[in-house]
Amino acid sequence: MPPPSAASAFRDAPVPAAPTPVDNERVVSCVERLDLRFFVDDEGHVGIPWRYVTVRVLFPGAGVLQLRGTWFRIADTEHLGDLRRLVEEWNATRIGPKAYLTVSDGGVVRLHGEIAYPLEAGMTDAQLEDFVLTGCRLIVALVREAEVLFPDPLRGGLEP
Repeated sequence: MPPPSAASAFRDAPVPAAPTPVDNERVVSCVERLDLRFFVDDEGHVGIPWRYVTVRVLFPGAGVLQLRGTWFRIADTEHLGDLRRLVEEWNATRIGPKAYLTVSDGGVVRLHGEIAYPLEAGMTDAQLEDFVLTGCRLIVALVREAEVLFPDPLRGGLEP
């Protein structure tokens, strides 16, 4: 029997799943398949808790899926310079997640990590799983770096 031709091998190859729109229902199914702990908040956002950070899955605008994590610890403005150096170094030497700080009117400083994905074409289940798992891992890596640089509680604690 002659070997199969390239054309027949191509014809017999499995057809990849087509990208489809992403919504909260697909995100919940995704985190369930990944066997991740999660919750759905009052606003309908999916949250994925890790030891030092909770990653929220957001749809901030049409055609964008975003993972945004906020470090559980908070700091005062006296730590702003050190945290700013962490953010600048992180953003200059890594491709993600985007690290940034917010400062409230009361002087509370928070560290955030964020990754976005354009959704115009949708995503396959495999793409969504890869994005969620990889994005969470990258955000957790940012927060672990902060934990290494700031081993003592800035304010608040990690234990429940």
